[in-house]
Amino acid sequence: MSITFQRATKQQAKLRLALIGLAGSGKTYSALSIAQHLVPGGKIAVIDTERGSASLYADRFTFDVLDLERHGPEHYVEAIEAAESAGYDVIVIDSLSHAWAGKDGALEQVDKIAKREGKSNNFTAWRDVTPKHNKLVDAVVSSKCHVIATMRSKMEYVLEKDEKTGKSAPRKVGLAPIQRDGLDYEMTVVGDMNLDHALIISKSRCEAVPVGEVIERPGEKLARTLREWLNSGAPVAERPAPAPQPHVAALDDAFAKFLDGLRAASTLAELDNAAGNPGKPAKGTAQAKQASEVYLARKAEIGHKGAA
Repeated sequence: MSITFQRATKQQAKLRLALIGLAGSGKTYSALSIAQHLVPGGKIAVIDTERGSASLYADRFTFDVLDLERHGPEHYVEAIEAAESAGYDVIVIDSLSHAWAGKDGALEQVDKIAKREGKSNNFTAWRDVTPKHNKLVDAVVSSKCHVIATMRSKMEYVLEKDEKTGKSAPRKVGLAPIQRDGLDYEMTVVGDMNLDHALIISKSRCEAVPVGEVIERPGEKLARTLREWLNSGAPVAERPAPAPQPHVAALDDAFAKFLDGLRAASTLAELDNAAGNPGKPAKGTAQAKQASEVYLARKAEIGHKGAA
């Protein structure tokens, strides 16, 4: 295969914006305000997991809403794909934290799998849940729409001394977002909302919105700045769809059966025999790494039962 580099050019892009903050910091309102001015006259879809909080602003902004009652990463993906198919310009996800720590979210799914399989640790459960969460991240990053996602932050109280009175009083402060570590790296711009409804930029690929900038009550002005930056550059060429490859499904099915054989083994001898079954992946591949993890996990489980 021939590998060729070419001169890089700035292309038009879709926004990936994350607003992180405590309850009451103004995440939902700010997301709707930015969305309305990001594409003037455009269609806005809101994926609401906050029990109708976005609809409280229906008299201020024009948007369509989906109240997402189940918060599994796969349900978010379905909602994002539905919004894309319906031709929306901006998708507001309020909030993305529930995909991690909500009803049927990633953490709850892992706990359910571990309990169902009667295991004291959830290592193997993550094998099933992580791909679902990865697919959600990919759906956000590769969406044809602009995506604005709110995320809750963990709360902590700190004591601060009032210089005038000399007395100390507790103050709420936000910490890391409630989501998988590193998700903010996938976004174009990330900011923390404080309880004064100001946005402090913590990560940015847009030079017009630098890290450290404090934006009071973000809305039209920020949206206009982001729109000008996103629209500067060459139009993105449509990529042709890849040719269908029917044999891939067959290979995946064989590999799935190979993994099932490893998991079904009840003795070390059966496990070693299963490791040589058809469907065994080639060395050095991602599937080989996955198979090795399944093999070692099952070997430890069999050894643990034998010791007991």
